[in-house]
Amino acid sequence: MAEDGIITLNIDGEDIKARQGQTILEAARSAGIYIPSLCYYPGLKPLPQVIPNEACQLCIVEANCDIVLSCVAPVSGRMVVKARTAKVRELQQKTLLAVLTRQPIEIYPEKKDCELQKVINYIGLKEITCGKKGYEAGC
Repeated sequence: MAEDGIITLNIDGEDIKARQGQTILEAARSAGIYIPSLCYYPGLKPLPQVIPNEACQLCIVEANCDIVLSCVAPVSGRMVVKARTAKVRELQQKTLLAVLTRQPIEIYPEKKDCELQKVINYIGLKEITCGKKGYEAGC
């Protein structure tokens, strides 16, 4: 049993402490580890639990060899999380492109410091262009 509800898990080779009941995303953020997400807001119920089809699903990670959404997956002791594998990155790129193709062209981030641009840069879409039909990426 974890002492005082604190457990240890490993994210990308780094052991971190987390509270029982936290999600992987919350634990990662508390430890200063970035996992991309556009629909998670602290204090609100995770969007995948409210309206799953509207969730961004960019917080995909491998947890104990399973692909999970880190915003809803609870931490557990000795959990091993991999947020930067080739498999995770490929899924994030496909998911991000799907998110962008559902958005109006006008939301393309002109401000280079916005969260959407941070996610695009982190996930590694090399080029995003606005066409008549929406977004296209040169991955």
